[in-house]
Amino acid sequence: MPSFLRTYSAIYFIACFVSLFFIDKGFQFVEMTIKVFALLSLSFWYLTAAKKINYWYLLLLLSSIASDTFLIFEDSFLIIGVLLLLLNRFLYIIISRRALKETDIKTLLLYLVPSLGMFIIFYVLMKPFLEEISSSFLLLGLTSATMILFSFLNYLNKMNTKNKYFLLGILLIVVADILIAYNKYLDYQLFYVIVYTTIYYVARYLICRAMILEKN
Repeated sequence: MPSFLRTYSAIYFIACFVSLFFIDKGFQFVEMTIKVFALLSLSFWYLTAAKKINYWYLLLLLSSIASDTFLIFEDSFLIIGVLLLLLNRFLYIIISRRALKETDIKTLLLYLVPSLGMFIIFYVLMKPFLEEISSSFLLLGLTSATMILFSFLNYLNKMNTKNKYFLLGILLIVVADILIAYNKYLDYQLFYVIVYTTIYYVARYLICRAMILEKN
């Protein structure tokens, strides 16, 4: 990796690390600024390193900047933040849609049924605690199960580094989502916030690496 590309990735991780010190400290604008800066550095890394741009992924990066911004001020913008997260999930599905073309229907159903079954069980357990966002949570779960399925099938169809990074990134995002739901509605702990925020940062890095490899 050229030195200037390493600089972008280093800036991303430094900004991510610094942002952890401002979580739940009452410095929401500072936290927002650092997180936006981190995502911008990731965007510049992608734009500089990729030989051909995937505009769906570029839109995803912009949507992630918006969702992170609104979710920091979740007391006032929770619904908007959740809707943007839902948009992110749809964009991940679009990016990994190749699985539909390269996988036969029997294999698709074989993995789709258990994926949806596990989510339905989790949703039933969480529904009493979800209050006003239960419908949004249902959509988030269904889209999350779909993007896991597509990324997993893409990896099965072609076990290369790009698909491996993308699958790991998607799995980490879903793990972080589960921790967010648990932390917000069952047992709030600052430690959980730091853990799932860190997981998100790593997941986004892996997915960006995957998207760079895709076009190179």
